[in-house]
Amino acid sequence: MRTLAVNALRMSALRTAQGRHIEHLARAWSAMDVPFDRILLLSPRPLDLPDLDNRTLVESRSFGSRLPLVAWEQAALPARARRAAVLFCPTYNAPVVHRGPMVVANNGIYERTPDEFTRMQRLRSTPIHRLSARRATCVIANSKQTKRDLVEFFAIDPGRIDVVYAAAADIFFREHQPAAIAAEVSRRLGSDDPYVIFVGKLAKRRNVPNLVEAFAAVRRSAGLRHRLLLVGPNTSQVDLAAISRRLGLDDVVVHIPFLDQESLALLYAGADLFALPTTYEGISRTMFEAMASGTPVLTVDHPTVWEGADGAAFIAPTASVDDLAESLARLLCDAEFRADLSARGRAKAMTFTWQSTATRTLEILDRVAASRDAVRGR
Repeated sequence: MRTLAVNALRMSALRTAQGRHIEHLARAWSAMDVPFDRILLLSPRPLDLPDLDNRTLVESRSFGSRLPLVAWEQAALPARARRAAVLFCPTYNAPVVHRGPMVVANNGIYERTPDEFTRMQRLRSTPIHRLSARRATCVIANSKQTKRDLVEFFAIDPGRIDVVYAAAADIFFREHQPAAIAAEVSRRLGSDDPYVIFVGKLAKRRNVPNLVEAFAAVRRSAGLRHRLLLVGPNTSQVDLAAISRRLGLDDVVVHIPFLDQESLALLYAGADLFALPTTYEGISRTMFEAMASGTPVLTVDHPTVWEGADGAAFIAPTASVDDLAESLARLLCDAEFRADLSARGRAKAMTFTWQSTATRTLEILDRVAASRDAVRGR
């Protein structure tokens, strides 16, 4: 049986971006004719796999739940995947002892931004990310910039790297009922005031403190009623309470560490603006989600923004408080401009689909699996 084995570790906990990526691939593959007899999702805990089609067999196997995650990924996983035609590791890490064909996806490295992580964080992640990419038969990068970074910093042969863009899930393209949006906004923000939304880890490179400062200045100078909704884990330990209190925004800035996609889709759709003041990204999935939702996007000039949002987002020159404040004022005070940006963003998001992402990924996996097929056929 020609099996595609998938490291589904990131699906076994709260499904943020990487876990959702695997879920969307599995759903798309289940509705396609694929060059494998089955797709096997391997995880330390049982997986919930809703809404799968039955065109292709997609199964899950859970094992080793008591093992430390590193031991599960580096020892238990390769043992279970040893007979697979190819092992696909969609999120940076791979079992470096695996002997068969293996494809690793890398969604962005940050060696160009050394202050992004502490020394200890870098020591925990960079060596295994580098070794995983070097051991893989092929690496899938989520942008051309990520490919350039892998070549420069990890010394990966560019011929072993393919670029495959992610996309927004179908739920973000849907037309939501105004009453459903209003109910979700009221539930999460406690009012029906207009709002700006940010979605993603509150990482250093995303300059959330500057965003809050700039938002406070514009809200005050333009007399706006807007609130600021921040969705995502506070990985850099930003003291949002202290910043909000200092700026007089105690009940205006709302932080929610995690939301399911149904709630998130409604909150994107209800927002006046999506703000992502990042200075470096592999490529932003949340930007695609906002554009798919018809929400105008404000971001900052950085390498991959031109790959994903050229002409479809308002791009501030820097993430300084002054530049962000000027950009926020330009957008929040001009409804006609926001409407134009909304239309351009939605059209752009439609050029990135999960069907194309799933198809292109399968082509790469099939190509790599063929190397094992050739050896077995001798």
